[in-house]
Amino acid sequence: MTYEEALAEKKEAENEFAEWQPPVKLIIAPQLMSDQKKFMEFYTEDNYKDDLCLLFSTDDQYTVLITIR
Repeated sequence: MTYEEALAEKKEAENEFAEWQPPVKLIIAPQLMSDQKKFMEFYTEDNYKDDLCLLFSTDDQYTVLITIR
Protein backbone atom coordinates (compact mmCIF):
# COMPACT_ATOMS: atom_id res chain seq x y z
CA MET A 1 0.00 0.00 0.00
CA THR A 2 1.10 3.58 -0.42
CA TYR A 3 2.37 5.66 2.49
CA GLU A 4 -0.93 7.57 2.62
CA GLU A 5 -2.90 4.30 2.75
CA ALA A 6 -0.63 2.93 5.48
CA LEU A 7 -1.01 6.13 7.50
CA ALA A 8 -4.81 5.93 7.24
CA GLU A 9 -4.77 2.24 8.25
CA LYS A 10 -2.54 3.01 11.24
CA LYS A 11 -4.85 5.78 12.44
CA GLU A 12 -7.92 3.56 12.01
CA ALA A 13 -6.27 0.73 13.96
CA GLU A 14 -5.16 3.12 16.71
CA ASN A 15 -8.78 4.24 17.11
CA GLU A 16 -9.94 0.63 17.34
CA PHE A 17 -7.22 -0.33 19.83
CA ALA A 18 -7.96 2.74 21.97
CA GLU A 19 -11.20 1.12 23.07
CA TRP A 20 -9.42 -1.66 24.96
CA GLN A 21 -5.92 -0.22 25.56
CA PRO A 22 -3.59 -3.06 24.55
CA PRO A 23 0.13 -2.57 25.27
CA VAL A 24 1.03 -2.19 21.58
CA LYS A 25 2.41 0.46 19.30
CA LEU A 26 1.63 0.67 15.58
CA ILE A 27 4.40 1.67 13.21
CA ILE A 28 4.54 2.17 9.46
CA ALA A 29 7.40 0.23 7.88
CA PRO A 30 8.56 -0.65 4.37
CA GLN A 31 6.71 -3.63 2.92
CA LEU A 32 9.74 -5.39 1.40
CA MET A 33 11.43 -7.57 4.00
CA SER A 34 14.93 -6.45 2.96
CA ASP A 35 13.94 -2.79 3.43
CA GLN A 36 12.03 -3.63 6.61
CA LYS A 37 15.12 -5.26 8.10
CA LYS A 38 17.22 -2.11 7.54
CA PHE A 39 14.40 0.02 8.91
CA MET A 40 14.07 -2.09 12.08
CA GLU A 41 17.83 -1.96 12.68
CA PHE A 42 17.56 1.85 12.69
CA TYR A 43 14.18 2.10 14.47
CA THR A 44 13.86 3.11 18.12
CA GLU A 45 10.82 4.47 19.93
CA ASP A 46 12.74 7.72 20.42
CA ASN A 47 13.59 8.32 16.75
CA TYR A 48 10.32 7.03 15.24
CA LYS A 49 8.06 9.30 13.22
CA ASP A 50 5.52 7.99 10.72
CA ASP A 51 7.48 9.33 7.75
CA LEU A 52 10.74 7.63 8.86
CA CYS A 53 9.78 4.65 6.69
CA LEU A 54 10.05 6.81 3.57
CA LEU A 55 13.84 6.80 3.94
CA PHE A 56 14.04 2.99 3.79
CA SER A 57 11.54 1.85 1.14
CA THR A 58 12.92 1.09 -2.32
CA ASP A 59 9.49 0.45 -3.90
CA ASP A 60 7.29 3.04 -2.13
CA GLN A 61 5.13 0.31 -0.59
CA TYR A 62 4.45 0.15 3.14
CA THR A 63 2.75 -1.90 5.82
CA VAL A 64 1.59 -1.31 9.37
CA LEU A 65 3.34 -3.37 12.05
CA ILE A 66 2.20 -4.01 15.59
CA THR A 67 4.94 -3.87 18.21
CA ILE A 68 4.68 -4.68 21.90
CA ARG A 69 5.59 -1.88 24.26
